[in-house]
Amino acid sequence: MKLHITSINPVAAFPLLVILNLAISSVSAQQPIKGMSEERDRGIQLYKQGETAAAIKILTKVVDKHSDDAEAWYFLALAYWSEGAIGAARPAFEHLIELRPESTDAHAKLAYSLILANDPFKAVMEANRAIALGDHSAEPHYAIAEASFRGGDNSKAIEEANLALQIKPDFGMALITKSMAQRMSDQYAEAASSLERLLAISPADPDSDVWREELDNLRYFNQRATAPAKSSGPIQVAQDRPMAGRDVTVKARILSKPEPSYSEAARKAGVTGTVVIKCIFGSDGEVRNLMVTRQLGYGLTSRAVRAARGIRFTPAMKDNRQVSMYMQLEYNFNLY
Repeated sequence: MKLHITSINPVAAFPLLVILNLAISSVSAQQPIKGMSEERDRGIQLYKQGETAAAIKILTKVVDKHSDDAEAWYFLALAYWSEGAIGAARPAFEHLIELRPESTDAHAKLAYSLILANDPFKAVMEANRAIALGDHSAEPHYAIAEASFRGGDNSKAIEEANLALQIKPDFGMALITKSMAQRMSDQYAEAASSLERLLAISPADPDSDVWREELDNLRYFNQRATAPAKSSGPIQVAQDRPMAGRDVTVKARILSKPEPSYSEAARKAGVTGTVVIKCIFGSDGEVRNLMVTRQLGYGLTSRAVRAARGIRFTPAMKDNRQVSMYMQLEYNFNLY
């Protein structure tokens, strides 16, 4: 048997080699894309099965390699959201919106997360965008309600909170915002009703102790506002009537002020901002009549109130005697 060797013209073979190389390159390029697609689908399936931690692990790897995979970003954001890690979900929703600007759900959830992150201006922008795109969830209306309350527009806050509650009647944060806006509008009975509803549907709310005390205050304010006027007579001035700072000789001096810590839920949710409390520094050295005028939720409000009760101070002085004095306290919560 003879072996025949036939020479090949290199010029004629060149096109064949190019085609062969392109085919090999195409197969090589498709392998990782196919693999990532399978990984993404597996991550999505795990999310739908409620295995969110495993889904986050897989989908994070997918978006690290393929940052233009909108589906992976969306379900990664949803997985974080389900875990209560709203702070981690926020950048995922932001990236998704870059890829899919018309994603209504992403705009809606981003609006809520931005309120938690103390960025009301951007929150309202995202909320309005979600509503314009046809979103029907409660979160955008809540974001507008809370932003309006922080901006001093109580009527708008009540209106938008009502819209959120029509969609989601058990939306606790919307009930709190509504109650605070009603109280600032001197609608004490209505504000009390909102808190009663909150405590009925969410008795284990992390700030429930604060809202129970606030409910008692609202009932007192309502009773005083609706009581019949007394007949004219000598004006009785309480001996320990609280005074404004400008009316005392020496203002109360704080000796120690405990700082509140973050709740784990607030840290995961990415909550930042300020809790504002109005209170009285009593002539007896006790902090009393605490009233929250700005809250944050996720347990931070009650932690601020608890810290306020622990303040030690020397009382204010007027005419060489100790007197009670109105005070406003602010507790800033920041994530670093």
